[in-house]
This record gives sequence, structure tokens and C-alpha cells, in this order.
Amino acid sequence: MGDIRIGLAGLGALGEMHLNNVLEEVSGATIIAVCDIRADRVKEIKEKYNIPYGYTDYDKMLENKELDAVMIITNVGAHHDQCIKAAEAGLNIFCEKPLAKTITECHEIEKAIEENHVKAFSLGFMRRSDPSYAEAKRRVRAGEIGDVIMFKSVSLDPSTVLPGHIANVRKGLYAPFFYLMGNHDADLALWFLNSDIESVYAAGGAYVEKEFAKYNDYDNAMALARFQNGTVAMIQVGRTHNSSHVSAEIIGTKGTIRINNIPNATRLECFYENGYSQPVEPTFLARWKNAYICEIKDWIACINGKKKLEVTVYDGAKSLRICDMIQKAYLEKRVVTIGEMEA
Repeated sequence: MGDIRIGLAGLGALGEMHLNNVLEEVSGATIIAVCDIRADRVKEIKEKYNIPYGYTDYDKMLENKELDAVMIITNVGAHHDQCIKAAEAGLNIFCEKPLAKTITECHEIEKAIEENHVKAFSLGFMRRSDPSYAEAKRRVRAGEIGDVIMFKSVSLDPSTVLPGHIANVRKGLYAPFFYLMGNHDADLALWFLNSDIESVYAAGGAYVEKEFAKYNDYDNAMALARFQNGTVAMIQVGRTHNSSHVSAEIIGTKGTIRINNIPNATRLECFYENGYSQPVEPTFLARWKNAYICEIKDWIACINGKKKLEVTVYDGAKSLRICDMIQKAYLEKRVVTIGEMEA
């Protein structure tokens, strides 16, 4: 079988990173078409990477009979229609998270994937593909720490993101941070705890960027959730750290696994007269470089029938439901149960 021919929609920084990863790091696949609503950006990327086809109309790109698959790296508001149209066109699909803006939209995408018998649909929860998280999951499945009883996850952005975040919040482009960042943590909680959520409480505030409060948003917050099998998850999100710091801890009856407890950028350790330091990851793109590559490799392997995906279309609604519960608990300052939410 020849290379899987992909059309990529969405040419922001993340879209270009995915494009470069496919062309430089992923064997058995290539990008033959790109699409963005900005004609100048399409022209720029098409020429920079020598891409055969460029579009400003997503529907037109889907008419290209050379395509085997699409990568949807657009704003979440576009995911619903773009996923369904790609499914109806008979294409394999990779979609960045979150899957959609509402649970109803997620279910409609699920239905389209089922009815059109899409072979390989994957969702951009790249942390599952990160070598450290994948190894942690392997060890958990092997029973090395006994029965898992608790999952802790921390997702912190550097304070340098604050100006850009509040600008996009004002434009309605960014959702509250438990959706934007905590969606990853919610997915991992489901993955490691192997159960659906039962109830959750959340607290936090706009402590540094006060304007977030006008949009029911926050710059630091945490959630404590109980799952239906009796396990517990704790999730912390923030946008005022000194680096991109994402870590996790999986606690079992016979041991504990920690991932990236210190956000090391290298193996370098510096000892000085008055202290000690280690370089840390400056951005999420640097921290998750390998994970972004691995998730696309896994998707391509699934298209070729060589691997079963860890992330499926159904994981979109499950993680979004947790985010909905956390946001409701935060706003109403009370414990929210699963029975209150849309199925």
C-alpha cells in the first residue's frame, strides 16, 4: 500500500506543527492538500512545504478524490460539521480535541462515524500517546501498582500565555480552562481509573487576570471527582506558572507512578554558589513534541490495519461531560452528580 494521502484543515501554529510532523517524522503518510479560511496562509504553507493542493473551502477539499484521510486542526466550533462531512466522504479522520462544543454534537459525530463505517477515527488526546504516559498505562495494566485508587493531574501554562488567552476569551474563541486544558486531564482520568464519573466539586478563581471572571473563567482552579468504581481524581489547571508544567500521579494499592513531576526540558542540572536549577519546558508544543508525532503514527497504523487505537470517537463525549460537570460545579459552588447531566 502506498502512502496515506491526507488533507489537513486548519493552518494555525498547531496545524503547521502537525503538517511538519507528518512530512518529516511519519512514514507511510503524506500531506497532499491544505485548507484554511485565510487565502494568504494557504498560499504561504502550500509554497513553503510544496503541497500539491490548497483550498479556502473545506467542502472543495473533500471533493479531491486523491484523499484517503483528513486531519481537522480547526477551531472546536467547526469540528462537528467537518467531521460529519469527512465521514460522509468516506475518509479516515483525525480531529483535534475537544471533539465538539456539546454532548449532542459529539453524539451526532459518533452516529456519522458508525453509519459511514469510518475505519480509523482518532481524537487528539496526545497525552495517551506520550511515551511516559503510555508506559505508565502499560505498567498499570500489568498490575505493577495493584488496583488503581487515585489519579492526580496538573496542567499549568506559563504566565506568558495570559495576554493571548484573555484576548481570545474576549473574542469567544477560548472556552474556560477546564475545557481548554482540563479536557486532557479528564480523558486521562477516564483512561487510568477505568470508570465513569459519579460526582465532582471544583473551586478556584481569577486571581491574576481578574478579567477572566467576567467570562466565568479562571486562571487557577482545581477539581475533585469521585468515579463510579470508588476511585478518585484530582485535577489542577492554571495559567500563571513559570513554565509549561504538566504532571500526573497514579496511585495504586501496591505502588505509585509519577510522570514528569518536574517539567525538565533536558537532563541538565546546574549547581551554583547560591542554588540549583534545571531548564524547564517553555511551551506545550515543546513538551508534547514526541506525543504529537506518536499519535499520528498510531492513527496511520490503524488505517493500515496494524494497530488498534487507544482513543476513539466515543472518548470525546465522555471527557466533555466531565468538563461540563466541573464547570457547573465551579459556577454553582456545589457538588454536581452525573445524574444531573445530559447523557
